[in-house]
Amino acid sequence: MSLAYVNAGLWATGNGLTSTGLVIYLARELGAKGVEVSLILAIAPLLGILRMVTPAIVPLLGDRRRCCLLTYAVSFSLLVALPLLAAPGVLSTRDASMTALIALWTVYHLLEYLGTVSLWSWLGDLCPTRVRGRFIGQRERWLVVGRIVGMLGAGLFAYRWLATYPDQPRWIAYALPAAAGAVMMLVSLGPIWLMPNVQSRVPKASASSLRRIFTPLVDRRFQRLLLFGCWFSFFNGITQAPQSIYHIAAGIPLLLVLGYRCGMRMGQSGVAPAVGRLVDRFGNRPIMIVSQLIVATGPLFYVAAMYSDSYWWVAGAFAVWIAYAGLNVALPNIMLKLAPNQDYTPYTAAYFGVTGIFYGLSTIVGGMLWDLIHQTEQTWQVAGVSFGLLETLFVFGWITRSLAAVWLLWIIEPGAWNLRDLFRR
Repeated sequence: MSLAYVNAGLWATGNGLTSTGLVIYLARELGAKGVEVSLILAIAPLLGILRMVTPAIVPLLGDRRRCCLLTYAVSFSLLVALPLLAAPGVLSTRDASMTALIALWTVYHLLEYLGTVSLWSWLGDLCPTRVRGRFIGQRERWLVVGRIVGMLGAGLFAYRWLATYPDQPRWIAYALPAAAGAVMMLVSLGPIWLMPNVQSRVPKASASSLRRIFTPLVDRRFQRLLLFGCWFSFFNGITQAPQSIYHIAAGIPLLLVLGYRCGMRMGQSGVAPAVGRLVDRFGNRPIMIVSQLIVATGPLFYVAAMYSDSYWWVAGAFAVWIAYAGLNVALPNIMLKLAPNQDYTPYTAAYFGVTGIFYGLSTIVGGMLWDLIHQTEQTWQVAGVSFGLLETLFVFGWITRSLAAVWLLWIIEPGAWNLRDLFRR
C-alpha cells in the first residue's frame, strides 16, 4: 500500500507536466480548431470502451501485475514521442502533425486505461475492505500533490520560456514539459514493480471467460451506478471543450489556468483523507450526492465571468470543484464494493468503458457547439437578462449536472446511510 502511494505521487507529477490543458495549448499553437480540440478531449474516452476486454487480456499477458506494467510502459513511451512527432516541420503538413498528435494521445490513453483497470483490480485485493476508503483517500492525496507539482512546473517553465525566448516558436514551451512528464510517468513504474503480486480471488476457471466481461452490464445494482455515470459523463462533456477553449479565448495565461488547477488540487488534497474516513463510516452514496450538487455549480462561474467581462470569476469554478474529492474517493470505492465475489476487474472496466463513450460523444458535440456559437450572434431575453448561446450552454450544464444527483438516490449500497439516517443521527 505504501508503494502504491509512491507510484501515485510519481505518476501524478508526470501527469501534471503532461496535462490535457497543456496539450490543448500545444494543439492551439499548431492551429487546432474547436472540433480538433474536442477530439483531443473525446477520442480517448470513446475508445475507452475497449477497457472491457481487460479481463480477457490479463490472462494472455500472465497476470494483473504484468498487464499493468506492460501496458503502462508502452503507453508512456508513446507519450514521449507525441511532442517529437507533432512538432511543426517534422511531418509534411499541419494536418499531418495534428493527426499524429491526436493518434498518439488516443493510443496512449487506451493503453493507460488497460493498465489502470488492472491496477485497481490489484489494489482491490491488496487493501482490506474495512480501510479501503481511507486507503483511497490517502492515495488521492498523493495524486493531488503530484499533479500540483507537475502543473506548477509546466506552467512556470512555459511562462519563463516565453518570456526569455520570445523569438523562439511558442510550441516548444509546451512540448518540452510534455516530454518530461512522460519520462516521469515511466519512472513511476518502479514502485509498481516492487509491489507484491497478490493473486486474484477469482477462480482461474472463470478468469478469462468472455461472459465475465458483460456480467456487470446485466447486474441490477451496478446498472444504477452506470446510469449515474453515463448521465454525469455526458452532460459534463458538453461543456468541457467550451470551458477549455474559453480559457484561451478570454486570454487567460496558461500559468494562471494551471494556478487555478493547483489551488483546486490543494483543496482536494486537504479533504481527501477526511472524505475517505467519512466514506468508511457513512457509505459512498451520501458523500457522492453532496459532492455532485456542489461541483455542478461550476459552469455558473463562467457565466459570471462573461457578464462581468472579468475572467477572475473562473477561479470560483475551480473552488467548487474541490468537491470532486468526494467523487474521486467514493466512486472507485463503490465500484469495488458492488462487485460480487470480489471480481473487481470487469466491473471497473465496464464503468469507465461505458461512461467514457458518453463523455467522448458529448465532448465532440461541445466542440461543435463552440464553433457554431462563434458563427452566430443570436441572443434572447429571460427575466430582463440577455442570454447568448454560450451563456445558455453553461446554465444548461449546471442544471443537468445537478440532476445527476437524482440517479445517485436510486443506487442500492449495502451499509450506506440514507437521508433518514443522516437526519436522525
